[in-house]
Amino acid sequence: MKILHVMSEFPYPPDNGVRADIWGRLQTMSHLGHTIDALVMNTKRVPTSGDTAEMRRFVNDLKFIDRKPMEECLLSLTPTSVACNKPLARLHLHKQYDLTIAEGDSLYAIFENPGLRTTIRALRVHNDESSRMLASAQTEETFLRRQLCRVEALRYQFFSRSAYRQLDSLWFISQSEYQNFVNAEPAATESAVWLPPSLIFSDGSKRRAESSKQVLFVASFHITLNREALRWYLKEIHTRLLDDPAYELVVVGSTNGRQCARQFTEEVKRECRCSVHVDVADLTPFYEECALFVNPMQRGAGVKLKNIHAIERRIPVVTTSVGNDGSGFTDRQHVRVADTPSDFASAIAELLNNRRSGELMADRAHRYLTEYYDGHANLRRLLTHLMQDISDRSTDKTISSSIA
Repeated sequence: MKILHVMSEFPYPPDNGVRADIWGRLQTMSHLGHTIDALVMNTKRVPTSGDTAEMRRFVNDLKFIDRKPMEECLLSLTPTSVACNKPLARLHLHKQYDLTIAEGDSLYAIFENPGLRTTIRALRVHNDESSRMLASAQTEETFLRRQLCRVEALRYQFFSRSAYRQLDSLWFISQSEYQNFVNAEPAATESAVWLPPSLIFSDGSKRRAESSKQVLFVASFHITLNREALRWYLKEIHTRLLDDPAYELVVVGSTNGRQCARQFTEEVKRECRCSVHVDVADLTPFYEECALFVNPMQRGAGVKLKNIHAIERRIPVVTTSVGNDGSGFTDRQHVRVADTPSDFASAIAELLNNRRSGELMADRAHRYLTEYYDGHANLRRLLTHLMQDISDRSTDKTISSSIA
């Protein structure tokens, strides 16, 4: 199958949830024998020559596309991020593709390109963008950004609803958002699938946390929703656990070069018994040394891949309902779900002091993960179905031509 893969940012290194999902899927499609051309929107984050070389191992052709300046798009009727990617609609395309995949609603302009010749048009739905923007509006620190998020939420509410109806295949990362969509749009059930995050499983756990009481939180701190989550944890949970002299919070995060993120991490560094590590290249040592992982998200949309990556390493997880939403994991069977400060702190204390219980829960979660999140199996099944659809369309076209 010849695939055109359109991305809003360069996916390597896969150091946040969206990049990790894209990178895992890109590798898997290549390993399954498909030929891939990639279009990547330029951002301030410029890939190194080594990063680009790694990407070229899996793609046949790689092109970078400049966005329109944001200030030229703020008054657009479409969402600002969609308008910024409008150059995709004017790009010269000269190849025929079996499948075109756009990584998110903001890249819809590729499907408006009159030169796009593709049999199947697919969209990876990373988030309910309208809900995500509304959540961001509640956490942004400045008045203007809060208002912009509210406007964007309204724009996306109308834009996404219309755009989804024009596409052949919708790949929802969130189980709950997939279910909400098919409940609201029963006529579109055949075009929508739940495609969990694309994971390529490692050889096994190498954790060395036999006596550790380190609690780990990993996040991108240029995202206000993550800053809100950690502030809630520090205020409501952290102080309840300090009576245990072995307890320590380990915070690992990326700043994406944003001043607001750097200021936030400096604020966190002042907390008692809290170590902060910023923009590290390899998270492996932190996962190996921790006793459990926490996700105190208060708002958000889509699947919180921070949970998935901890579970993949067989680490017990304590999360809020928001943090667990869309993943398919159940409370006490796979993770501990708690939404009040007392319940969240109690779940952490229980797992820190009953290591065997946490290990059994983490093993059950990992078994669920290998069954439902196997990127190779899920993509092989989906792409086989799409290839059959392509074959059926070709047959129908041949029959129509012969009748004519």
